[in-house]
Amino acid sequence: MALVHIGTVNLKTPVFLAPMAGIADLPFRLLCRELGGVGLACSELLNSRAIVRGVPAVCEKARLHPDDKPLSVQVYGNVEDPLPRAAAWAVENGATIIDINMGCPVDKVCKKNGGSLLMKTPGRTATLAQQIVNASDGTPVTAKVRLGWEKDTLTAPDLAKRLEDSGIAAITVHGRTTKQMFSGKANLDGIAKVVEAVSIPVIGNGDINSGESAQTMFEHTNCDGIMVGRHSMKEPWIFDAIARHLNGEQPIYLDRNAKIKVILRHLELILEYRGERSALHCITNRIALYGRTLGHIKPLKERVRLAKSADEIREALEAWLGTVPSKILHA
Repeated sequence: MALVHIGTVNLKTPVFLAPMAGIADLPFRLLCRELGGVGLACSELLNSRAIVRGVPAVCEKARLHPDDKPLSVQVYGNVEDPLPRAAAWAVENGATIIDINMGCPVDKVCKKNGGSLLMKTPGRTATLAQQIVNASDGTPVTAKVRLGWEKDTLTAPDLAKRLEDSGIAAITVHGRTTKQMFSGKANLDGIAKVVEAVSIPVIGNGDINSGESAQTMFEHTNCDGIMVGRHSMKEPWIFDAIARHLNGEQPIYLDRNAKIKVILRHLELILEYRGERSALHCITNRIALYGRTLGHIKPLKERVRLAKSADEIREALEAWLGTVPSKILHA
């Protein structure tokens, strides 16, 4: 397993946690790190204007924790927004890497001319990237892009080269266009074209849900690292499984009891860092995803979904422990 170097930052594995809004918060990042395999975790995407204004709810999302390193703080906005100032703030507050969101396809971001809309103005976007690099005072700056706006306009290779020339230290490429959103399959050939266009590290993203799919991404695209997003929501242990696979090792098998203990740990981390209201909201919604890995547990999912307190969630989960022999073994 080759290691990744982003600027002056050396990462222990080439397996990264994606910057997912409402998902990649501090408790989830810590959970994934505890389970192993994470070379770099990314914050939720943060509005640059809100950062500069000092909006507490947004600044809190970039709060540094000693066990949450290395951390890439992702900022978004358009060419008229204070992205350089937001990047400087993140650097001052301890970010290991600054990431520019140029790939988010959702209306909330794109309608403000941010996210993947930045791909439509490559010249202006490259200038913005250089301003952010200058404001980051030596801290590596990366960018996350999509292949293009639609299938007939795959602009990522050209934009990637412009970004490299502007001082960007690495590029993550989601193998879909903006119009695709999350439909269809990731285009590995498109990611490979970005790899060919630049000399900086390229991180492949899209449809990675196992060690085998990660290996395919590496072999097909010749990328330097891979990033896991949506699949980690139901299997936060996926990073360790991928890292072991890339090392030629057998992944650790988690039975139902072990997975329930992971959910319990997630609950405790949310309670510690975000409070009971957030814990209730997260676990009652996330149990449906976690449940897909647990077999036939409809009664448990219903109890958790209808819970009115963290204690009720904990009691429901603990009641299911011991119903099968606990095993955390090498498969």
